[in-house]
Amino acid sequence: MPHLTRIRPLLLLALLAVFAAPFLARSAAAFAPQDTATPASLSCTPAPPAPADSVPATPAATPSAQPTSSTNAEPVEVTIGYVAISIYAPVFVAQEKGYFAEQGLDVTLERFAGGPEPVVLTANGQLDAATAGAGPAFWNAVAQGLPLTVVAPGHAEGNPVATPLMISKASCESGAIRSVADLRGKRVAVNARGATEYWLGRALATGDLTLGDIDLQTLAFPEAVAALESGALDASMVAEPLATKAEQDGIAVRLATDFPVQDVQPTVIVANSDFARDNPAAVTGLVTAYLKACRDLNGAGFKDPANLAIIEQYTGVPAALVGAAVQPVYAVDGAIDVAGLSKLQSFFRDQDQLEYDDDLDPASFVDTQFVEAALAALGPANE
Repeated sequence: MPHLTRIRPLLLLALLAVFAAPFLARSAAAFAPQDTATPASLSCTPAPPAPADSVPATPAATPSAQPTSSTNAEPVEVTIGYVAISIYAPVFVAQEKGYFAEQGLDVTLERFAGGPEPVVLTANGQLDAATAGAGPAFWNAVAQGLPLTVVAPGHAEGNPVATPLMISKASCESGAIRSVADLRGKRVAVNARGATEYWLGRALATGDLTLGDIDLQTLAFPEAVAALESGALDASMVAEPLATKAEQDGIAVRLATDFPVQDVQPTVIVANSDFARDNPAAVTGLVTAYLKACRDLNGAGFKDPANLAIIEQYTGVPAALVGAAVQPVYAVDGAIDVAGLSKLQSFFRDQDQLEYDDDLDPASFVDTQFVEAALAALGPANE
């Protein structure tokens, strides 16, 4: 399989600079927009944690129809970059259950700690595809003409959300913070500038606040949990499964869990545009396997013990904790929400995070032919 020559160090640094803003991802039973949300009553006593030595015994997902390969050709080598977090579970499941192999693909998964590297390397051809957050850096890169094509949707949020707004348990019990409205002027964190700010803005709106009404901080999710415990932060967005772990450890409680962010997909699957053009059958196979895994993970299937074990294998997060956490939602019909992408772009522009003047049309870098071909092979999803 042809690849572009590894780029020189100075050029890599330049590409990394393009992606200075981090990618974000977080976890919609249906991708329908919600205009209002009614905050639930605040409780300082979360539900008891699931036993640490058990995995939820939920029914196994019904396997999707398996397309039959019509050739005995040599497998096509495909390298996919990923970040080891549970929202990207379909990639792990497709690999471990042999769905990629069914499609005639010899897939190598390359793990990255996070940030821009997987997408940078996809753009320069060292990776064929990658999991990605549709944050400001992604938009700035596409605007500069880097060869990136969105070929499948990532994940979305359900209700309750998988990235809640949390406060310390001590603040809850003392009554210092009783509602979102009490955060006016307080120190509130997101993990990085970008899409999580969209989440925070929607959460604050349930208390008639805006981002301008708080002291916005940036702190990685694990550090934010520690800062809530020490009192250095008043509130923070916290992603699963850290949110559930913080509850189980008696550190934090969920202040807002049902704010309307189900109208966007913050993550996508991207391919190198040249690879997609030259290897359409391979990309179709990749998307087919990916969507089949999404269907396995739909609803109760996410907590199937076999799937939880695969997620633990790739993320290092105990299966019991993954099973107890609020799960992401996947577009089992493969729909790429271009309207939601445009909403994110508008938000980033309002936050002065885009480096180009005229808005991009997501249709210019979204290619639905691979999803359409995958659906022809898999048939309709049983949602």
